Amino acid sequence: MKKPAIWGIALAALAIAGMVFTSQVEQSQPHTAVFDSHQPKSRVHSTSKDRLMAEDLAKTTTLFISSLSGQLEKWSNTQGESLTDEFQQELNEHPYISGFSVLDKGGSPLLAAGTLSTIDTSLLIHQDNGMHYSNPYNKNGNTFMLMGKDKDDGQRIIGEIDLSFIQSYLAKTAAIADSSGTFFVNGSDPNVQFSSIDELPDELEAQTVPGLGWNIYVKSDDNVAIQSFHENQAVVKLPPQINGNEWAQKKGYELLADNHPFYIVKDGNKELQRLIEDLQQDETVLFAEPNYAFSNQVRTVEKKVEPNDEYFKPYQWNLKQIHADDGWNFANGTDTTIAIIDTGVDPNHPDLKGKLTEGYNAIDDSSDYKDTNGHGSHVAGIAAAVTNNIDGVAGVSWQSKIMPIKVLDENGEGSSYSVARGIYWAVDHGADVINMSLGDYYHSDLLYEAIQYADKHDVVIVSASGNDNSEEPMYPAVYPEVITVAAVDQDRNRSFFSNFGDHVDLAAPGENIPSTYKDNQYAVLSGTSMASPHVAGLAALLRSANPDLNNDQIGDLILGACDQLGDGDYNVYYGYGEMNVQASLNQNQPR
Repeated sequence: MKKPAIWGIALAALAIAGMVFTSQVEQSQPHTAVFDSHQPKSRVHSTSKDRLMAEDLAKTTTLFISSLSGQLEKWSNTQGESLTDEFQQELNEHPYISGFSVLDKGGSPLLAAGTLSTIDTSLLIHQDNGMHYSNPYNKNGNTFMLMGKDKDDGQRIIGEIDLSFIQSYLAKTAAIADSSGTFFVNGSDPNVQFSSIDELPDELEAQTVPGLGWNIYVKSDDNVAIQSFHENQAVVKLPPQINGNEWAQKKGYELLADNHPFYIVKDGNKELQRLIEDLQQDETVLFAEPNYAFSNQVRTVEKKVEPNDEYFKPYQWNLKQIHADDGWNFANGTDTTIAIIDTGVDPNHPDLKGKLTEGYNAIDDSSDYKDTNGHGSHVAGIAAAVTNNIDGVAGVSWQSKIMPIKVLDENGEGSSYSVARGIYWAVDHGADVINMSLGDYYHSDLLYEAIQYADKHDVVIVSASGNDNSEEPMYPAVYPEVITVAAVDQDRNRSFFSNFGDHVDLAAPGENIPSTYKDNQYAVLSGTSMASPHVAGLAALLRSANPDLNNDQIGDLILGACDQLGDGDYNVYYGYGEMNVQASLNQNQPR
């Protein structure tokens, strides 16, 4: 038997987390795990990689800033001491925020939480959409940014962000200049050490963060209709200090479910539209939405289903492009499990922890599957993040369980042995689908036997094609039992980094993909690693809709419903085309 080869993630994080930025992931190229030596030479131009990396960084920063500005916007309409509790909750959830304060007209604090290094509102020299921003500033060796929102009564709410996470995360690959051209992040790599914009190379392009005006530079080396909602029911979010049961009794609502601070309420005397309108006029209610119904039964009307997750509408273009919102009324992933064979999964992430099964660490043969890299958590969220829970992102398969299997370490490195071990464990513990956003360029008998074992046990296996713009096949992507996924962008064009060849089966979105990340974070990342879990999620939806389907039939339904791209019915760049959730699930409906 061949000696297990060393596996590794060639592209660590392309972007920082939207809720908190990190320093542990070294950025070098789009995400997928690949062999770390003796690889075919990458045909991806460094300028293209740098542009994409900077784009991901800018989008993730926007994700992060928009979340905090939205919170300040909401608080600007909130009165009373309840703000103190809400401030503290936000600080507990997001340690990168130093503190909050409400200032009177004279600038003196009325309420405060956390520790702000300054309350000097003269620093708020920028304004965008009613939000005030400062340039980054230094206090006691740390870099901060101040944000503020004016209230109607003349008071102002401010929040301070510790930017050290940006500095540490980007310490090697990128430089960031504020709107005045001052660099407040300089990478340790000589390629990104600048003191002024006059020193920038002519070919170096900037990606601008909207609103802030920051410029990010990256320079690397080269027929039964089923209702879409439950009648007379709504899901609401209440402030954390409100007792949902007491509130419902006072308002005359029947409380159907309590997942504080989210609740499902019912009023049998009101039509849904009236119920929603009444709830939205209730000053106590932070959010009100119909209680959508999902079913895997027979045929349904073709109607979009839109989850209420915070980042779905503004950022998750990828799910709309694959017609997930058109297909979710056919199936929701109930009673299925997707094994994520990767760097592990964050066990405490609010958009993941409710979905996790027993997990496994194939590196040290333990149950410690905690993700110390971020890659696996991002992949898991694309496939099956907790969905329709108001916060965070939506996953492709709403109700699927996630089986976290750690086969790569904090550096994204492992072995063919650990990968094979993880596959066997996944199969023996009930996985319906396996996703592997990893690979190398060498065949392994050990690995292939594990792949065959999974296939014989009717497990659907999905893998990324690779990120080197190369025709040379990666393993396990080349194996015939595996569904191999290439990447496309928002215009349905082939991603410049995506590997190609006659082993590619189909394509899925793989650029600027928002998802969950380690340490309760969110990030925008790119790579065929991000394309693969879209298909894994669809496989789980199909198995949920019809548990009698075998893995080959599921593969046929996925490939037979693709939206054709490129020349011919099949080509080496897109396979049979881009995945289509609605069309695949529609094929599965009784005729």
